[in-house]
Amino acid sequence: MARPWKGLGFVSSLRRRALAGVVATLTGCLLVSACTTDGGAPEASPSPSASAPSPEESASADPAEPVTLRLAVYGGAAVRRSFDEMATAFTAAHPQVDVVVEKFRTAEEAQQELERGIATGDAPDVFVASNEQVAGLATADQVLPVDQLLEERGIEFGDNYQRLGLEAFSAEQALQCMPYDVSPMVVFYHPGLVPFRRLIEPGEEPLTPETGWTWQQFAKAARLMSRDGVKGAYVPPELSTLMALVRSAGDDIVDDPREATTLTMADDGTRAALEEILSVVRDKRITPTEQQLARRDGFHRFTHEQVGMMLGTKAMVPKLRQVEGLDFDVFPLPRLARAETVADVSALCLSSDSAHVEAAADLIAFASQDEGARILAGSGAIVPAHLPTLNSDSFTEPGTAPSSVLVFDEAVRRSTTSPFVTAWPNLEEHMAPEIAGMFYDPLLDLDTLLPRLDMESQRIMAPVTEPTDQ
Repeated sequence: MARPWKGLGFVSSLRRRALAGVVATLTGCLLVSACTTDGGAPEASPSPSASAPSPEESASADPAEPVTLRLAVYGGAAVRRSFDEMATAFTAAHPQVDVVVEKFRTAEEAQQELERGIATGDAPDVFVASNEQVAGLATADQVLPVDQLLEERGIEFGDNYQRLGLEAFSAEQALQCMPYDVSPMVVFYHPGLVPFRRLIEPGEEPLTPETGWTWQQFAKAARLMSRDGVKGAYVPPELSTLMALVRSAGDDIVDDPREATTLTMADDGTRAALEEILSVVRDKRITPTEQQLARRDGFHRFTHEQVGMMLGTKAMVPKLRQVEGLDFDVFPLPRLARAETVADVSALCLSSDSAHVEAAADLIAFASQDEGARILAGSGAIVPAHLPTLNSDSFTEPGTAPSSVLVFDEAVRRSTTSPFVTAWPNLEEHMAPEIAGMFYDPLLDLDTLLPRLDMESQRIMAPVTEPTDQ
């Protein structure tokens, strides 16, 4: 039987389905979970074996000898718990396979340990990666493509998975890792503070999550809320924030949304969008100052109702729910011209050094559908890539905040991702002080700054070429 998801056909098939009207719904922003107790070596939680397996589809029989798989994850406490629970459920279905969950507090710690493990031949069998990492992983052959392995285990990609997630991890003619979370950037807000009724003119339709709102209406809301120690909005000074908002203006901050070679900050359309964005985020009457944020960051200012609105992803939800008495909801990202946002995508990758490929593929398949996907969605921190899970109580969680949880689902349909460029994480790190300066420096000379940023980006993103023998 032909394998329509293998090779270049995998990517092109996705795009044909998109053109045919296959709508991708969203997955959540749950960069794999885990935490260390002291910021050092990862915690390890083995899943207990069970006496009877549950009926799960799998192409491979359980091995005759016991197998131990290592699964490396990172994230908040809720995410860590969900991966532990998922590993336990997997072992119940595969009694001969134990899963040791290695947990890190941050993506940076997980990445450092992964790099050490790869260098020493001690990499975990399965690990979480973001869409920004996949280019480097694929280029260095550090992961095994999973499309054929998962197809053999009954995974039906076409109508069951978020297209954006699949495309984000497609490279070198194959699906490199299996996405489980597609988390778009949205606006978190305090329902008692945002004056939605005052943002529309007489005779206009009311604002709803379906209609969304404009950047001008967002700015007006921020102005109306800014009084008595409250600032209207916190907009994170990050490259991804600018990318989302500039793309909503119909332009971009890069020359190619898939394989960028340079930033395009100085281009006329991009600059015009940036000027409109900066006119709001640099207005210290309605946004926190750099000094205020140094004393209490934007997230905690939101939880203390010192900020009416903030931009973020579903990864924030579990921590917000921990604040007693906090009422919050979500609304789409404001548009400069069209409804568009940027999503963080997380996936489970199979290490190319794994000695247990079949068992590792079974684990990824289990986490990617039905029971496993519901368990991960129950963390409250992700938007499932597995579309049927979006309709489950594990994702919607009736009776909990945010009540407008389907805003995440709708936003995925209008989401893009960061470029598929090996150097993109380095570029974001290098540009962080420059972007912060755009938001907070007292004096701003865009005529000088923007061309310089474009030139610096070309140096960072330039492909590394091997020296040739003369």
